Amino acid sequence: MNPPQSANINRTGLVEAGRRIEEESFRIIDAEMGDHSFTPEQWQVVRRVIHTTGDFDYANGMRFHPRAVAAGIEALKRGAEIITDTRMIQVGLSPWRLQWFGNSVVTPATHADSQEWAEKWGTTRSVAAFRHYAPRFNGAILAIGNAPTALLEVSRLIRDAGVRPALVVGVPVGFVQAAESKEMLWQMTEQPAITILGRKGGSSVAVAILHALLERAKTSNE
Repeated sequence: MNPPQSANINRTGLVEAGRRIEEESFRIIDAEMGDHSFTPEQWQVVRRVIHTTGDFDYANGMRFHPRAVAAGIEALKRGAEIITDTRMIQVGLSPWRLQWFGNSVVTPATHADSQEWAEKWGTTRSVAAFRHYAPRFNGAILAIGNAPTALLEVSRLIRDAGVRPALVVGVPVGFVQAAESKEMLWQMTEQPAITILGRKGGSSVAVAILHALLERAKTSNE
């Protein structure tokens, strides 16, 4: 059945009622957060993460390379590929936002041969798949929300193989190597990156960060 005309879906992909709820949520977050040290561009990313998680503690752990937001926006606007560690990120990204600049999304670990690569190299599927896809990293946006081993491999490839992603969104959640992988990324001062120090993170957080960057890219293009 077709939706009623009164739904009034706007250009953002949200109906007006949904947009009003989102805007009110952001107003509440702004009011409750109060003063902070983030730039206006960084705050839009942090605020959307808080909106997604309901957790103000993310404001304490989020870290931004000085060029992270600008680099991410530039890459999205030129249609850069988004490479993810999980299908959760891939399916979580709004198709209508991705259509704004024609950004495609790929998850290397879903490749039919990823198991074979992992057995050949004696490592996890995430590591093996990211290693195999390394030639596609230059100029791409990498989004890692679940696999610390993938983030460790990305950091190694940046350091040792000279790959140059436009942006790394490294926010894997967990108790084994998650904090260590994010700390390693944060220490790579030449690589534009967004991360969350400690154990928190996850695929939904990575999606929130990418949505914030896509929204900012859309606004700056108008």
